[in-house]
Amino acid sequence: MSEAPSPNSKAVPGTKSRFCVQCGTALLLRPSRSSAAVRQTCPACQVTVYDTPSVVVATLPVTEQRVILIRRATEPGHGKWAYAGGYLEAGETLEAAAIRETREETGLEVRIAGLLGVYSRPGGRSITIVFLAAAERDDWAPGPEALEVKAFEPGQIPWDGLAFWTVTYALEDWLHVCERELSLPSAWRVGPPRL
Repeated sequence: MSEAPSPNSKAVPGTKSRFCVQCGTALLLRPSRSSAAVRQTCPACQVTVYDTPSVVVATLPVTEQRVILIRRATEPGHGKWAYAGGYLEAGETLEAAAIRETREETGLEVRIAGLLGVYSRPGGRSITIVFLAAAERDDWAPGPEALEVKAFEPGQIPWDGLAFWTVTYALEDWLHVCERELSLPSAWRVGPPRL
């Protein structure tokens, strides 16, 4: 039986864990000691379970002032245009994961040119990190998760056919960077792979 939360407590939106990852005991909802949130806690070993957002990494590859997008072959957003991207895997750096996802979805080898943007919203289940990238060559081909790969000039971007709000924001940010000839932040070194 869970403890009743205080009237000022807020439940964590989108929580999905039901059992403790350490001992398997059913989790209880209990007020947090440090905030107004209600957290899932194991009554046996006192572990608090945080259902945190997933990290999505993507690139916006550019070649000859054209941005390369994929038309998605999977849901959500089947048939709509997006950047090449996906979930960060354990043991990967953000940059390595973005390059891998781009290769898997477009066949392209890219070089990270800088951090374009980090996007999130209240209640969202992911944090999206988009890098601007330079396409090393123009011989792209759709992978299993893409119906099509195409390069768009700024005036040709299919704004009404974009898959996600983060794609819209990233493309708007890319145009802003191009119009103002801004330099993007980039790491001068990328950390070693995590073991």
